[in-house]
Amino acid sequence: MTKSNIVTYPAVFHDNEVGGYTVTFPDIEDATTSGQTLGESLVNAAIVLGQTLHDLPSATTITELMHQYPMAFIQFVAVDLNQVIESAVPTDQVDLQLIQ
Repeated sequence: MTKSNIVTYPAVFHDNEVGGYTVTFPDIEDATTSGQTLGESLVNAAIVLGQTLHDLPSATTITELMHQYPMAFIQFVAVDLNQVIESAVPTDQVDLQLIQ
């Protein structure tokens, strides 16, 4: 049995202009993704988080993020670094005009 290496970081889910959500991780500048639904956005967030993490920065507290993003939905996203899925859909490969 493989030992888990699960890490958790807060993600900020922003409504985007064409429907769906854009997801950012305040502690990890390059970890950004999106999805048409909240569920799809959560799955993509876990994939992007796992692919992006190399040196782990400290996670910001939810309380601190609630002050920075008072109108956004904020949720911790966890990923097992030993089980990272290789099929993420990075934001730069998503045609957001199709999400309507």
